[in-house]
Amino acid sequence: MNDFAAPHPSAELLAAKAAVDELLDSAPAALNPPADWADGPYVEVEHEHAYTREPDGTAHLEKRRYLMTRLSADRYPELLAQLGLAWRARGWQVSGEDDPVLPVLRAESPLGTLELRIGIPGNATLLARVQDVPPSGTSYPFGGDSTVPLGPDGVMDTMPRRHDPFWSV
Repeated sequence: MNDFAAPHPSAELLAAKAAVDELLDSAPAALNPPADWADGPYVEVEHEHAYTREPDGTAHLEKRRYLMTRLSADRYPELLAQLGLAWRARGWQVSGEDDPVLPVLRAESPLGTLELRIGIPGNATLLARVQDVPPSGTSYPFGGDSTVPLGPDGVMDTMPRRHDPFWSV
């Protein structure tokens, strides 16, 4: 698999991209007050046979969205409640790990899966994944563009830096 954008994405890959976007867009749309987010690139992961490590002819498309608003530990329950309510309203199956330090909320939908992980120090990352995508032969089928700011070392800086009078206190 190379790292270059696919010159002509298949209809299946374009449909998977639209599904990933819809999954990711469900979170910012659910939050009141709104928060700031930044997107990583679309990544295609080709699947392998467990024993032979040879490609099995399937892949999945995923993308991460990073919460760029600082999230206070006191606001974890509110964030998780708002997302869970919105995802259940869509008819998605919602589950989670009720960890007071590093909570996780997951949603299973007809589109794919969505997972929100809250990490230390209060940053949150959404991961949307759509399975059963025909491999395109590239890791970044839509290019490697990202809206995540770069740090001084040139690497994505996903540390939340925006202060919000609701989410950050």
